[in-house]
Amino acid sequence: MRRTWFLWAVIGLSSGCSLDAGSRGPFGPEDPETAVQKTKLPDKIPSPHVFQFTGDDTAGHHKPKMAGAVADAGVKRTTNEGEALTSGEVAALRRAAEGDRRVAALLGKRWAFIDADRLPPEGKVSFGCCRDVSSMTRLVYYSYSQNVAVEVRMKDTNVLSVSRVEGYQPPEGQQDVQRGIELAKADPRLAGKVDQLQGHGLLMQPDRGFFRNEPGYAHRTIWITFSKGYDGDPKYWAVVDLTDDKVLEAGEEPPRS
Repeated sequence: MRRTWFLWAVIGLSSGCSLDAGSRGPFGPEDPETAVQKTKLPDKIPSPHVFQFTGDDTAGHHKPKMAGAVADAGVKRTTNEGEALTSGEVAALRRAAEGDRRVAALLGKRWAFIDADRLPPEGKVSFGCCRDVSSMTRLVYYSYSQNVAVEVRMKDTNVLSVSRVEGYQPPEGQQDVQRGIELAKADPRLAGKVDQLQGHGLLMQPDRGFFRNEPGYAHRTIWITFSKGYDGDPKYWAVVDLTDDKVLEAGEEPPRS
């Protein structure tokens, strides 16, 4: 009886395996090899592109040549100069905005102009040289008196709206930097030491402390440095609170080895 059962079990196992052992791989049936057309290698191996540098740049700073670049290209792309506001257009927009009573009321007595740009045209927008030039513009100011950014939207030279932008610190503008340099130069800690140096400014944000906030926190604060030109190491520094119109800290930079 046991022998008969064993024979039936062997027959069942052998009949359940329909694939030949020679056609199976470790992960299942093996597919036939894909026919790949063989091509002949070139007689001459192509030379790789050599990474070259231009020699018409400043000393110690070379720009790499782009692969396939042509010295005198027949076709050159032109930028859409109509998108950018000219200095004359900005001046005209500022005169119109700053003469508006609503704008003057929000700016207060002390303020700085930051930037102006075009707003994209409404509706269908085309691209490239055929893009429509929008007559809508936006001017950004910072009111030191109100300690808030002010946004003015205009159509041509007509003021459409003026609003406060709470909690926003726009990037430093030219007037921010100029006022910061003036206050730093007049500070007793730097007076007479930085007259022959170049002043620079960078907007900063003092930290909020657990028990006490850093001086200048939540104010329009700018970091001023003085150096010999734009490439020299800073010699003196100052932290200027433009909202309160005063220098918070100032000193001399330690010498760098």
